Amino acid sequence: MKCDVPRLFSRIAVAARSVFLLLLMNLSVFSANAQRQQEQIVFVSEGEEVDQIQLSTGAGGQVKELTIQQQSFYSATPSLSFDGKRVAYVWQMAHGGQWHYDIHVMDIRSGEQHQVTFSQSADLHPSWAPDGSRIAFASDSEGVFNLYTIDANGRNRTRMTNSTGDDVQPDWSPDGRKIAFASDQASAVYQIYWMDVKTGHQQQIAQYHLNSRYPRWSPDGLHIAFHSSVVEWRSSVGGRQIWQARADGTGLKSLIKDGEYNDDPAVSPDGKQIAFTSLREDNWDIYTYHRITLQTLRLTRDPASDYHPCWSPDGKHLLFISNRTGTADIHRINADGSGIVNLTQSEASERMPAWSPRGDLISFVRKVDGKSEIHLMNRNGNRQMRLDNSLSWNTSPTWSPQGDMIAFLNKPDLNARDYRIYTIDTEGQNRQLLFETEASGINKINWSPDGKKILFDYYSQRDRIIEIRLLDMTTRKVTSISLNVGPDNAVWAPLGSTIFFSAHPRGRMPIHRYGIFLTDSTADKAQDPKPIWDTFSPDWPHGEGRFSWSPDGQSILFSRDTGNLYVTGLNGGGVKLFLRNAHSPDWKTPRVWRSVEPKNKLQTTWGAVKK
Repeated sequence: MKCDVPRLFSRIAVAARSVFLLLLMNLSVFSANAQRQQEQIVFVSEGEEVDQIQLSTGAGGQVKELTIQQQSFYSATPSLSFDGKRVAYVWQMAHGGQWHYDIHVMDIRSGEQHQVTFSQSADLHPSWAPDGSRIAFASDSEGVFNLYTIDANGRNRTRMTNSTGDDVQPDWSPDGRKIAFASDQASAVYQIYWMDVKTGHQQQIAQYHLNSRYPRWSPDGLHIAFHSSVVEWRSSVGGRQIWQARADGTGLKSLIKDGEYNDDPAVSPDGKQIAFTSLREDNWDIYTYHRITLQTLRLTRDPASDYHPCWSPDGKHLLFISNRTGTADIHRINADGSGIVNLTQSEASERMPAWSPRGDLISFVRKVDGKSEIHLMNRNGNRQMRLDNSLSWNTSPTWSPQGDMIAFLNKPDLNARDYRIYTIDTEGQNRQLLFETEASGINKINWSPDGKKILFDYYSQRDRIIEIRLLDMTTRKVTSISLNVGPDNAVWAPLGSTIFFSAHPRGRMPIHRYGIFLTDSTADKAQDPKPIWDTFSPDWPHGEGRFSWSPDGQSILFSRDTGNLYVTGLNGGGVKLFLRNAHSPDWKTPRVWRSVEPKNKLQTTWGAVKK
């Protein structure tokens, strides 16, 4: 047998390469695991009586209790030093019948603690300088909160700002040159600023209409994330958005959530587009949103208010209301925004138009002599006729799928608190009462595509209930759809399995909107931030919005009102449970600070901690 030397060496080379790759993969896994083990998270753990500061070595790592207190203490954002050796925190103590808040520092390895500030006021929000020599914090020792720095040993307390408002929640940049903070010095709500540590120069870096707090630098120092919150009452600021859910109440998600006030959703016959009213550029106009391409198209641009769109059965036209003639008239427009025609042209006020299933008739509401009456006209606005004049206040007409009946909403008078749902045929005959409320309201009704149910918005100020309800046309039984938002203007999708509606986070009740937003720290002027995580549900962040970047800068760790920590990527998706019964996180990979100063310019570098 001859020995094929080239082939033998080839096989040896392949085998050697495989062994090398295997070793390399193992080393990579070992390196990744080692990096993961180095990561440390300090956070506040909620107890039944006392909260404690704890330390976790990465996700799912061992948890070490750092503070063991026998009495309640205030723990404002525990701050982990960049080298991972110390944690600064605030301790609440009583002196002379008054509560004082002072900063303490603990050595993580030894457990030794020492007090850093000694004041008769509140010293809050400690933040370590990258080199570990100083701590920035906020103090109201001069009557309002200003920023201070102090050496880690408690010496050289230095005032950094002199504001007429409150400067709070400092966060030191990774290069040690700047401190980001929240301040209400120039507005009624907090905005985000940074200051140059050496010169004291300040710059606002995010212009936002909501209350913005807790700025946090990204690990690369190029971005600042911050928490934003507002409590609203029927406000257009951060207001009504377009949502969708399945008819059983599951699958709730925000569909059009762009910071504008979006209302009156109307689904196209093919289900691919949603027409809606939006308040943008200080004007109400009609827009369409394509659910496949995710593109938004503006249809109307008149200075007057345009609202309440309604699709034609063939999807080629829309009806809407406009007061561009001085009174509210019904207009027709092509789906591409062309060919606007005023159909009613009357001195009365018309609203709530609805196409018949065949597209030959249009129902609408006309206000005449203090009454609200249902009318019909053909698709070109001709042959207008009153459908029923025996009831005083009728509104919200909706066609049955067969086109032979119209359901509508009725009140005895404008100020009445009781609502009724009726049906009537297109000749104004055979009126039937289907449902009646007691001291509760109905905003809008909509017939299901299969003709078996009527959907309506139900609210009760007395019981503080806002929900969607379904009326079975056969049994007259009413069921509720429970959602985490307060729905309004609910409509069926063409197939009837999905419901679209507009909503404030909690409807007409006082509501909360919370989120974490990202902005460029290097911009020359204030700019609009990008949302990282935004919620319109009652499940808002816990611990006043405190959160932390991951050491690699790719994730955000935050706490919710459930008392748990969650993590989400920068794209805003994939929120996952991270740690239970915890809030106020600070997440770091221990690093060594090195600095050199050639040519009088400070340069800094970071190195990993060697084991």
